[in-house]
Amino acid sequence: MHFSAILALVATAGLVVATPSPAAGTSLVARAGDGSVELAKRSGCGSTGPLGEGHFKWWIVVDCSPGAELTCQATDASGCVPGDPSHIGSMEVDDPNDTFNIAFASNTNTLPFTCPSGGQVRCEANFNDNDDGPNYSLRVF
Repeated sequence: MHFSAILALVATAGLVVATPSPAAGTSLVARAGDGSVELAKRSGCGSTGPLGEGHFKWWIVVDCSPGAELTCQATDASGCVPGDPSHIGSMEVDDPNDTFNIAFASNTNTLPFTCPSGGQVRCEANFNDNDDGPNYSLRVF
C-alpha cells in the first residue's frame, strides 16, 4: 500500500516537471489597436487569445533575444493552428513604442522577423472586419 502511494507521488512529480511552461518572453496580454481593451488570456501552444471583437487591430508585446530569428503568427482561436489569412489584412512587427517597423506583409497569418537590439517587439494583426478577433490568437515563436 505504501509503495503504491509513493509510486503515485513520484509519477505525479515527474509529470509536473515534464510539462512545459510558456516560452520565456511570451505575452499574456493582448491589446486592441487603440489600447482601450486588454485581454489577459492564454490559448494553446503559447498563444494569447482568443482575441475580442469590436476592433480591427490586435497586438501583443513580447521580449526576445536580439538577433534571434522568430515568427509573429495569428492562429485560430485554439492558438495552435495558423489562422485563415483571408480575414487578415496585414501582419506587422514593430518596436513597441511604434518608432520603427521591423516586418510587414499583407494577407498572411505568419510573419518571420529578426529580434532587434532592443530585445522587444510588438506582434500585430490587422483584420479585415472588426468582429474577426474572437476566431484568432497571437503568438511569437
